Amino acid sequence: MTTNINDSAIVIGGSIAGLLSARILSDRFASVTIIETDKLPELPSPRIGVPQSVQPHILFTKGYRILGELFPEIEEQLKAGGAISIDWTREFHHFNRMGWNANSLTPSDLISVTCSRPLLEWSIRQQLAKYANVQFVDGYRVTRLLSRETQITGVALRSSTGLETELSASLVVDASGRRSQAPNWLKELGFAPPPETIINPFLGYATRRYQQPEGFKSNWKVMLISSAPPTGTRLGYLAKIENGEWIATLGGYGGDFPPIDDRGFLDFARSLPSLEFYQAIKNAQPTSRIYAHRATTNRLRHYEQITLPQGFVALGDSVCALCPVYGQGMTVSAIATTILRDWLNQSPTLSALKPARFQKKLAKSNSLSWMLATGQDLRFATTKGGDKPIKSGGFFHSYTERLLKLTNSDPNMNALLMEVAHLLKSPLALYHPQVVFQVLTKGV
Repeated sequence: MTTNINDSAIVIGGSIAGLLSARILSDRFASVTIIETDKLPELPSPRIGVPQSVQPHILFTKGYRILGELFPEIEEQLKAGGAISIDWTREFHHFNRMGWNANSLTPSDLISVTCSRPLLEWSIRQQLAKYANVQFVDGYRVTRLLSRETQITGVALRSSTGLETELSASLVVDASGRRSQAPNWLKELGFAPPPETIINPFLGYATRRYQQPEGFKSNWKVMLISSAPPTGTRLGYLAKIENGEWIATLGGYGGDFPPIDDRGFLDFARSLPSLEFYQAIKNAQPTSRIYAHRATTNRLRHYEQITLPQGFVALGDSVCALCPVYGQGMTVSAIATTILRDWLNQSPTLSALKPARFQKKLAKSNSLSWMLATGQDLRFATTKGGDKPIKSGGFFHSYTERLLKLTNSDPNMNALLMEVAHLLKSPLALYHPQVVFQVLTKGV
C-alpha cells in the first residue's frame, strides 16, 4: 500500500497497543503522531499513567512473533536490555489443581521473552523512533474529538500546564486503554456511546521484586501456581527478568487480597497449594516495596454495535480490557494491530474504509480471549456481572479435568495446551479425535 502524502494519523495512547498501531500506520500515512499523557522516560522505568507497569506482563509467542515481524531488530534490542528468552514448553513451570505440568526435554519454537513491561515499552519506542514519519507528543491529554459533520478531523489537546491546542488528522485511533474517554467524546458529537459488558472477579495483586540469590539454580524461568475455582482463590507468579531480578506476584480472587507487609506477603505465599514459590523467595533479598493492584475488571466496549464517525477506530484495552491474570492483554493488542493493517489495506482511499467493518472484525477476534478469561472468572461465585457462575459437572468439565491431568504427565499434551494458550492454535485443537482418544484413555 502506497503512502498518501496528504494523509496524517493520530494515535491516542503510548502503551503497547498505541505503539504497535503507530508502526502499522507508518506504512500508510505520511505523518503519524502518538499522543501520550505521561512524559515518556528516556530509560526503562515505570510510568505514572500506567500504574500496573510494575506488575508482571507476559508476551505470548503469538504476540512476540508479531512484534518481530513489525520490528526485525527488536529481539536484539530486548536482549541487550537484559530480557531473557524463554521456551514455554521447557522453562515454564505451571501448577494446576492436578499438580505440576510435564515439561518437554527438547527445544521447541514456542519462544518469547520474559522481562519487565517498562523494558518492553522502552525497546519498542526505541525501534519506533527510527521511523521519520512517526512523532511523539507527550505530556498532553486529549480532551475531545474534532469533527466536520460525520468525519473526524483531529483532536483537541491540553498540556499538563493548561496549554490547549489542536491537531488535524485523517484517522484517529483510540488506544488509550481502560480509562478511555472515547465513549464520552462520541456522545458529545451526537453519536451513541458503545454498550459495555463488565465482569468483575474482584481479583487483587501484590507484587515485589527480588534479587536472585547467588548460586540459585532452577530449570524454570517462569513459575505459575494457578487458582482453582470455585474455592481455590489464591495464585502465585514468579518470573526471572532483567538485571538478575525476579518479579514475584501473589493474587487472590473474590476480595481475598494478598497483604502488602513483609510478613503477610510471605505468609500468603506459604498458603499456596505448592510451597515452591514460597521456598524460592523466602531467603531472597527484596529490591522493591510491595505494590498492590486491583484494577482487574473485565470490560468489553461493543463498538461493533454502534454507528461510528468516519476516521475513527478504537482497539486494545480501550475496547477489550481483560483481567490481567491470564496474560493475554499485550498479545490481544498485537493481534488487533494486524487487523488494523488488514483493514487499511482493503482500499487505497480512506474514504472507502468503514470503521464499522474494522470494529466488527476486531470484536470477532477478541471474542475468544474474552470468553476464556471471563469463563474462568465466572467459576468463582463472588464474580459480579455476566451469567451465573459456571457449575461443575457434565462431559466438558470432566474432559477438561482429564486433559489437565494428562498435561502433568505427557509433555506433548502440555505442549499442545501451550500452543492454544499462546494463541497459536484454536481451542478446537484440544478436541481433535486423536487428542480426545488420548485424554479419555490416559487422562484418568
